[in-house]
Amino acid sequence: MFFDLDKNIERLKSEKYDGQECAEFFADVERLKAGEPYAYILGWIDFLGVHIDLSGKPIIPRPETAHWAKRAIEELKVKGTPVRTFDAYAGSGNVGLAVAKYMPNALVEISELDASLSEGIILSARASGIPDEQIRVLPGDSLETATGLYDAIFANPPYIPPSDLENLDPDMVAYEPHLAFFADEGGNQFHKVLIDQAWDYLKPGGAVYIEADEYQRPAIEAILKDTPWTYEFWEDQYGQVRFPVLRKIV
Repeated sequence: MFFDLDKNIERLKSEKYDGQECAEFFADVERLKAGEPYAYILGWIDFLGVHIDLSGKPIIPRPETAHWAKRAIEELKVKGTPVRTFDAYAGSGNVGLAVAKYMPNALVEISELDASLSEGIILSARASGIPDEQIRVLPGDSLETATGLYDAIFANPPYIPPSDLENLDPDMVAYEPHLAFFADEGGNQFHKVLIDQAWDYLKPGGAVYIEADEYQRPAIEAILKDTPWTYEFWEDQYGQVRFPVLRKIV
């Protein structure tokens, strides 16, 4: 623990203060000592080469999300044509912004319930060289702000059951937004919303890429039973099968 603290103090001095010690630096050191996540103190995080602004304190993007997002982007790039995409439950907008960064011909709509995060999404886009006209930030819940049909929908919804609160890392509980973590129905509340509603917002041949946990697969498959979806589950970087991909094959 103390090794990690010392390491993060040195990182902070280098990455945020250019090696200088000042009053602001020492104030940030106290934030580190109190357990605040390093990414919040730095103010941003890299996500697949995209500068993600964290000044509004959205959920901090995770490597697991980057893993499936990268695979989804690679799959979409094969289309070779302009695509319309929708990033639901977007938080910092990290997935949608990565799509925009690596697919300059994509129009990306980014939807997040917390309207206060919109400014950070726009700041992230500009810091990453993404043109304003390539993204639309639409504050709202789930798919309610969708404007038409899409080639792809991305969703990292809340999926942790409230009963798992005591199993989360203390810094997550203390500092990150609980709204972004917790969902009812065993954590599958919003997975069900996507399964029930996303079909109507996809073009034929389109796909919905969803984050979930590996233990939720049986419940998700039960929800998918008797629906028109063709689906599969992708592995995370540790070999755990956890990310459902729903395909509209007609």
